[in-house]
Amino acid sequence: MEEIKSLRNLSEYEYGALKELENIGIGNSATSLYKLTNSLVQTRVLGAKFELIENIPKITGVSEFPVLGSFMHIKKDLNGYILIFFPEKSVKSLSLILSGEEKGIDLVDTTNRSLIEEVSHILAGTYVTALSKFLDLNILISTPYTVYDMFGSILNSVLTEMSCKTDFALLLNAELLIKEEKIYGNVLTLFDPASLDYLLKRISEMLHRKPD
Repeated sequence: MEEIKSLRNLSEYEYGALKELENIGIGNSATSLYKLTNSLVQTRVLGAKFELIENIPKITGVSEFPVLGSFMHIKKDLNGYILIFFPEKSVKSLSLILSGEEKGIDLVDTTNRSLIEEVSHILAGTYVTALSKFLDLNILISTPYTVYDMFGSILNSVLTEMSCKTDFALLLNAELLIKEEKIYGNVLTLFDPASLDYLLKRISEMLHRKPD
């Protein structure tokens, strides 16, 4: 498969640049998250790598637990989906920070889901903006759709929406530090095969482009 060959040819230097790009994108969300939480927010990407989709539930440790996930359609120059999901513990912590409620956090409550959805949209928006600027591409995302379910069910819904065969996804492990509380989440980006191949070529071209 062409996408496997392209991924194998991605050097550690290119992976490092990709991780730094994601750090910039996720880091740029701090300003908007500050306005939302009324608190200083520190962000960082713990890891960024292309993984086989079938291995992601095991890698992230959420295969047997429900998560709150928001997915958004990537459109224009690249086609695919972004899925941002938080494990139950992080959802409760984030809901507590955003709502100010001391107890009784309901993970399926419309208000809590809306707040988490807004956080996910901010993270995805700054991430895609950084990707667009670095690769000199026009990339947009749709409004998010958020659901509380088993991770496998959410992922299968996204794959069904894509209506095409794809084996790899870019997995980011992110950490947010808000009011001394660490919030862990994952950003999963799935591209159709043609978009993934184009993305990898653009990364290589931009990193090896000679200065004017």
